[in-house]
Amino acid sequence: MAYWFLGGGLVLLLFGSDAIVRGGVAISRALNLSPLVIGLLVITAGTSAPEFAVSLQAAESGLPDIALANIIGSNILNLLLILGLAAVIRPLPSSPKVVLRDGGAMLIAAAALAIMSRGSAITRLDGLMMLGAFALYIAAIFFSDWRRSAEHSVPCARAVQHLQNGAPSGAAGVFLLLFGFVGLTVGAHFTVAGAEAVAREFHLSQATIGLTAVAFGASVPELVVTLVAAVRRQTHLAIGHLIGSNVFNVLGALGATAAIVPLKVNPALQVDLLAMGAASALIVPLLISRWRLSRPRGALLVLSYACYLLFVAWRQGLVAPSMIGLG
Repeated sequence: MAYWFLGGGLVLLLFGSDAIVRGGVAISRALNLSPLVIGLLVITAGTSAPEFAVSLQAAESGLPDIALANIIGSNILNLLLILGLAAVIRPLPSSPKVVLRDGGAMLIAAAALAIMSRGSAITRLDGLMMLGAFALYIAAIFFSDWRRSAEHSVPCARAVQHLQNGAPSGAAGVFLLLFGFVGLTVGAHFTVAGAEAVAREFHLSQATIGLTAVAFGASVPELVVTLVAAVRRQTHLAIGHLIGSNVFNVLGALGATAAIVPLKVNPALQVDLLAMGAASALIVPLLISRWRLSRPRGALLVLSYACYLLFVAWRQGLVAPSMIGLG
C-alpha cells in the first residue's frame, strides 16, 4: 500500500504541475500578459510547484526531514543528473547573462540556506527573509529583461509560444488551474504519507527518502522540460530553466514553507547541504569555461550524481564501505 501511495502521489504531482502550467498560460494569454511574465511566473514556478507542495505538506505533517531533504535532493538532482543527461544528449550553450545573474543567485541562495540551517531550525523570520530575497531576484529579472523579446527574455520563453499556440480558452484555463491545485494538494498528501510508510517499512530515514524518491518525483517536470528541450535542439532553454528552478526551490518554495511552518533541521542533512552547495559551485565554472557544457562534462555531472547516491546509500547502511572505496 505504501508503494501505491508514493507512486500515485508522484503521478498526481506530475499531472497537477502540468495542469497548473497550461492553465496559467491560458489565463495569462486571456489577460494579455507578456511572455516574460508567463515564462517566469507560470512555467518556471509551475514546474517548481511540486517541491513546494511536498515540502509544505511534510512540514504540516510534522516531517521536517522530508520537507528540507526534498528541496536539497531536487536541487542536486537538477544540477547533476538532469543537466548532465541533457548535455550528454546535446552540448548545451550557456548564456553569460544567465550564468552570472541566475547562477550567482543560485550560489547566494545555497549559501544562505547553509547558514540558516546551522541553527536548530529554519524560522519564520528566515522564511520571510528568503521570500524577500526571492522578490528581489524576480525584480532583477524583470528589470534586466523587460525590454527584450520573448525569445531572449527568460530561459523557457520559447516554450511560452509553443504553449500559447495550443492553449485553451481562459475559462478552460481556470478549470485546469483549479484541477492542478487539487492534484498537487492530493498528490503531496499521498507522496508524503507514502514516503513515511516506505521509510518505516524498510527502516530508512525520512531524509534518505526525501533526498531520493521524493526529490526525483518532484523533479520530474524539470526532467521532462529539460530533456525535451535538448532533444528538440532548444538547448539554450535547459541551463537557465534548471538554475532558475533551483533558485525558486530554495528562496520561493522553502522560504514560503518556513514562513508558514518553521522547520527543525536535522544535523545529518548538513552534509547534503554542503553537497548542494558544492554542486552549485561546480556548475558555474563549468558553464563559464567556453560558455558551453560539453558531453564529457555532462557525463562527469551524471557520474557525480551516481557517486552522491552511493554515498547516501552507504550512510543509510545499504551498501558496504568497500563498494565505494571506504574499506
